[in-house]
Amino acid sequence: MSFKSLHLINPIIRAVTEAGYSKPTEIQYSVIPHILAGKDIIGCGQTGTGKTAAFAMPILQLLKKYTPDHNEIRTLILTPTRELAIQIEENLRIYSKYLPLSQLSVYGGVSTGSQLAALRKRVDILVATPGRLLDLAGQRHIDLSKIEVLVLDEADRMLDMGFINDVNKILRMIPQKRQTLFFSATMPVDIRKFAKTMLQNPVEVTVHPVSAKSVDAVNDELPDVPKSYIHRNSRTGRAGAEGRAIALCNAEEQVDLKNIQKLIGFTMPVGQFQK
Repeated sequence: MSFKSLHLINPIIRAVTEAGYSKPTEIQYSVIPHILAGKDIIGCGQTGTGKTAAFAMPILQLLKKYTPDHNEIRTLILTPTRELAIQIEENLRIYSKYLPLSQLSVYGGVSTGSQLAALRKRVDILVATPGRLLDLAGQRHIDLSKIEVLVLDEADRMLDMGFINDVNKILRMIPQKRQTLFFSATMPVDIRKFAKTMLQNPVEVTVHPVSAKSVDAVNDELPDVPKSYIHRNSRTGRAGAEGRAIALCNAEEQVDLKNIQKLIGFTMPVGQFQK
């Protein structure tokens, strides 16, 4: 199967081909036609299955197809961490290389100055962490009243990190009439129940990792949320294959290291660099 067979437009196909994409992954060919048809989606797949492209490419096509003169944000992508927000924005920039569409990510941990400056320009797709989005919306720097498509990416992590109340507040700020795409690496009963409170007759798709090939990973810092460490390094052990994950840890991150080891259930070997 090719990207063209999914009825994606040539500017998107050209961009992803130049980026090294040869053919759609399982989750991409399973959900892209439904997203283009305006359906709500519940998609479940581990890191590496291609979830970001699965929702990003059809969203770009829908926005290109119905592009009125406007200054409002039309698509909102919620994600739990700064690193994921940045990654999604970078991917959107790649896929929209030949389209007249703009994207922006906003997240905590940095000054709002550059984000506010960018928000004064046209933004078609906003990628945001819940806390920073609520801060900016509460100060009336962001208007969510014209949102056409809502994406919740890595929804299980978002709820694990305690964002459920923030997500519910955001849902009250956006139109009820919208397309909603719900993606998660796992789908326990509480996540599925939460998803179905906000979706209309969703198409459900579950896929497995696209490859048993494993990779090594090097982290230059430890995340302060233990489950983020697992997410970052999940590609090192696909389908039972073996890979290595190496993390640099300074004295201030010792507590984070202990919390990660407690979560994964074993003590990782630790070495020291000599100056």
